Amino acid sequence: MLSSLTKKSQIPCDVLEGSGANLNADKRKVLDQLIAKGFVVVADQESPAKYKLTGKAQRFLAERGVGLSGG
Repeated sequence: MLSSLTKKSQIPCDVLEGSGANLNADKRKVLDQLIAKGFVVVADQESPAKYKLTGKAQRFLAERGVGLSGG
């Protein structure tokens, strides 16, 4: 699931970095998989970020004791 997709990358952190996120081809592939599984969505136009974590992703991370801060 989310942990297996993100094990070798920092996709959640990259997603939160906003428009400055540097997504190489490998990270883009993982991001596409996270979108397909409902963990990430395209952010609305007012958001400084291109993508955002969904409630599903936030719950998944919270259940594992992972705290996220940021915009």
